[in-house]
Amino acid sequence: MASVIYRIVSKQPSGYCINSSLLRSSSSLKCWQRCVTTFRTEISDPSEHSFDHEGQFYTIPKKDVQKIFMLNWMSPHEKNMNKMFQEFSILIRRPALEVMDILKRLNYNYPLTRFLLYGEMNAGKKFTMTHIMHYCRSQNWVLLTVPWANEWNCKRLDVSFNHHKESLFDLPVHSKILLEDFLLKNMSLIKEFTTSTTYEFSEHEASEQGIPLTDLISFGITRMKFANDVVGALLKELQILANNDKIKLLVTIRGINSFWRKTGQKKEKVQEIHAQQLTLVNQFMELLQSDTKNAVAMCSTESWVNDVTDRKSYLPTELMGKEGVDFLEPFLPIEVPK
Repeated sequence: MASVIYRIVSKQPSGYCINSSLLRSSSSLKCWQRCVTTFRTEISDPSEHSFDHEGQFYTIPKKDVQKIFMLNWMSPHEKNMNKMFQEFSILIRRPALEVMDILKRLNYNYPLTRFLLYGEMNAGKKFTMTHIMHYCRSQNWVLLTVPWANEWNCKRLDVSFNHHKESLFDLPVHSKILLEDFLLKNMSLIKEFTTSTTYEFSEHEASEQGIPLTDLISFGITRMKFANDVVGALLKELQILANNDKIKLLVTIRGINSFWRKTGQKKEKVQEIHAQQLTLVNQFMELLQSDTKNAVAMCSTESWVNDVTDRKSYLPTELMGKEGVDFLEPFLPIEVPK
């Protein structure tokens, strides 16, 4: 149906224009109007979406696509589709509506609330998360996003020993990418905040208390050697801001079951590196277990992360194991059906 819609509609400055050949028939026009009413909603603000809109498509405004999703969240295929159709439209689905309904009624004085989205491969978990992220941004939440956690395990860019704890391994390039993404998403929301303490990165490198938080992030981006430590400092600052009622924080982690897997990362004489030996994974696991208020974690399990022999079921207990489920508890499970 979407392909039919795109063939008979051309986007004009004044709005949608029906192809002139269709105007010859009033019945065709009525059919088109019925299609638009049935399959699309003109409401682009996700805070106004209700269960009445379930099953309809909505278009995310271009400014939000560029700022929130374009850099790291969207795959190359999704970027090409966005470029081809000059819009980014997603389906309004019940799992997203259920989560947003809970967020509207949640008591944020309680410690961090954890949601776990699960479902079969290609069920639509990513775009359910997309809808929820867009809702939270519409409410001026700060977004901290891990688009694909398994990339830390598999994509070999650079590995170094952590400066403070030699049993951990830093991923400087991945950390830099995360900082760049965070700054793009949240610059307008965090530009007034300053650091609460001094952070020492080495004997000669430190950031003073009271500097702009954006300067701390920029330091991690330009001095990639310390990017992983800056991520840790950023997470601490975000927790302090949330606990002081300065911000609301959404932590999004896609493919969290990768935290309980072996990695393909290599470093000198180290035979094998487990995900929990990565500094980034440690930092996010500490955040997930914190008692931070005004914070929500939205995670998903992904079958793609596991070996083929470990994909007997899409249930979290199968993909994460007992250790992973015990770690996240208590959490709210949200199934995303096909």
